[in-house]
Formats: sequence, structure tokens, C-alpha cells
Amino acid sequence: MDQNRIDTASERAEDMMPHRADDATANAPANDALPERPETDRKPGVGAKKHFSCAFVYGPGAGVVMNTDSLTEKRVALVLLARPDVVKLENQVGFIWEARDGSTHTHFFDFRATMVDGIRVAIMVKYDAKLKQEEFRAEIAEIATQVTPEFADRVTLMTEKHLDPIDVFNATLFNSVRHPDDEADAIMRQTIRRLNGAAKVGDLIAHTGLKGRGFRSIARLIGSRELALQERVRVDYDSLVMRGVA
Repeated sequence: MDQNRIDTASERAEDMMPHRADDATANAPANDALPERPETDRKPGVGAKKHFSCAFVYGPGAGVVMNTDSLTEKRVALVLLARPDVVKLENQVGFIWEARDGSTHTHFFDFRATMVDGIRVAIMVKYDAKLKQEEFRAEIAEIATQVTPEFADRVTLMTEKHLDPIDVFNATLFNSVRHPDDEADAIMRQTIRRLNGAAKVGDLIAHTGLKGRGFRSIARLIGSRELALQERVRVDYDSLVMRGVA
């Protein structure tokens, strides 16, 4: 099953609901500004023919471009960007390390995440199959031991097996609807202020009459923690939401 599809049991909602999280397009920034170029120590090979690569835009306003070398990298980035405890995410951060023969090399950490408590985490993203290679495991262990607090407080490695499809789906959706729709968002905020307990996403949309704009607004409010999912599920018309803590 395509992890990027939104499953829904309600056929009446299909005309309002995006088939893919990426299709839930948001309003363009009012000033039509171009997104900022990424600041990296290495530029991933976007457009490579032998493996997946991509560029996507994230963040408020016109946003910032992020380039990734693999689909797993892109998914890790989106999930990290959606986490409330991550305040900054750097991409392709160079670190100089010394091999056992005395030669020096530069390892580019795929990400460096700064957490709300100030802790910085250097993140390697690899395919799980790569971990079966003894030489690779020895190399990344050597790199990790040389990382100092000036660069990062700890090092972690992530593979596709560390990603939950629910997190990937919702994070992709949140990023795709990141631009506000002032009118729809104001109506939805007014509606949820009167919310006691939990309500179905579809019922809130029906109450406001906002249709697809209502779905995107609810996704934004979940992403900003103004709404919260009652259970750990993909956001769809049958999801139950309640007021959040934001």
C-alpha cells in the first residue's frame, strides 16, 4: 500500500479529500517570493539518475529549500521538522575525522537537529541493508567517537526501519499545507474553541462548510498543536481530534 495515500472509509468525502498528502496543496505565499537556498557544507546530487534524490520546500512564508540524496532522507527530514521538540534542522553538515592510518576525511552528517533544550544531535541516515557491512559499521563507530560537544552532543543513525508510516504520512501532510488560509483558519479556530471532548474531522468540516479548505485547515491546526489527534492515526475525515495545548 502506498504510504502517501490517505485512507478513508467515507466515500462521501472523497471529492473533498486529497488522495495524497502531497496533493493537499496550500495557498502560495502572498508575495510570491522564492524560497531561500539551502545552506549546506555539501550539495546532494539532486537529479541523479542512479538513485532517488529530491528538493523540497519547508518552513513559513516562501520557505527554505532542502535537498536530499534518498527517499529515506526526505522522510526523516519531514518527520523531524514536524516534531515539536526540534527547533532547528541543518542538512549536510561536514565533520572532519581521522582514520586509523592517520589520514583525514570529511563525513557529511545528513542532519543536525537542535532540540528545545539546546541539545544538538548529529544524524546519519542510511539504508538498513548497509548496516550488514562490517567495514561500514566500524567506520561510523570511529566517526561517532571523534564527535566533540562543539559539533554535537550525541550521534544517532536512522534507517527506513526507524520510520513509522503514520509519522511519515502526517509529517508530509503538515508540510504540504503549511501556508495559512486566513479565512478558513479563523473559522476553524472559532469552531474548535467551542469543542468539548473529541470530534470527527469530517464533522468539523461539515459544520463549517469549508470542504477541502477545512481539511487543510485542520491539518495545519494539528501540525501547530492547536488540535490534537485522540489516537495515533493518519489524519483523515474519520480521525477524532480534540483541542491541543498550543
